[in-house]
Amino acid sequence: MSQSKPVSSVFITGAGGNLGQKLISHLLARDWCERIVALDHMMPRRSAVAHSDRVEWVTADLTDPSETGWREALAGVDAVVHFAAQNPYPDAPWSDACASFDMTLNVLAAAAQAGTHRVVLASSNHVMGQYKDPPLADGLTAGALTTALPPGPGTRWFNGREMVQGVAYAASKLMGERACLAEAHRSGGALTSVCVRIGWCQPGENRPETINTSGLPGAEESTGPDTERDLRWFRNMWLSNPDFVAVIERALLAEGKTWPQPSIVVNGMSANRNMPWDIETSRQLIGYEPQDDVWEHIA
Repeated sequence: MSQSKPVSSVFITGAGGNLGQKLISHLLARDWCERIVALDHMMPRRSAVAHSDRVEWVTADLTDPSETGWREALAGVDAVVHFAAQNPYPDAPWSDACASFDMTLNVLAAAAQAGTHRVVLASSNHVMGQYKDPPLADGLTAGALTTALPPGPGTRWFNGREMVQGVAYAASKLMGERACLAEAHRSGGALTSVCVRIGWCQPGENRPETINTSGLPGAEESTGPDTERDLRWFRNMWLSNPDFVAVIERALLAEGKTWPQPSIVVNGMSANRNMPWDIETSRQLIGYEPQDDVWEHIA
């Protein structure tokens, strides 16, 4: 299980969104990335990355199996980064979560057919969201929240009106991880994948000071029954902009020779002191070295 050749071209779904545009800006500054195919349901109107001669934009509905144009654009591309979702927020209903999972299945099938040799899936911290609260939180020490633990899909939080739990969104991400593993095994390791359980990477500047207890970027601050615990949980998930692009780049380029399986799952958070999330495994498997710490910005 290894990269059969260096990555020089990347196909990015959900390319017009927060994470997609940040990654494109980063890749345009990297010498190894010669070509980017950027897919979204519409081309962003105002974007610094929209008009580069190294970026080819494709519009498509990934839930529609009859659309073929984006599959043709995938031909000859070395790697895929899959951000696209019907609803990218953890309070997504089951209908949106199902549509998002359909997108993942369609992308995996197309990548395998095109001969793509690396898929990077934007999974989510919400796959382990139940570890925020007892009983799963009981006895959880720094670095103990590894990807080898049983999943606990669905973070529970107070949205300002009521307690909610994002089970549907988290379940779609967890099943996406399993689909990546199944496709990698089916290909005999010709296609390898890295599923990154992304922490909290807010739109724009992504400052630690703007993280709140709502669990949603840009939402108003709210006070609930577990405000202190919730705020610490969300802050410890912070993934700075530099660390975000670093973990995705390492997921694209890492050799898979020593991986236990042709598809792996890693945590993607910054180096936040005493956080429960395990980053050591991410270092060992893909060479990710986060540089930022949320607690250096928050007293």
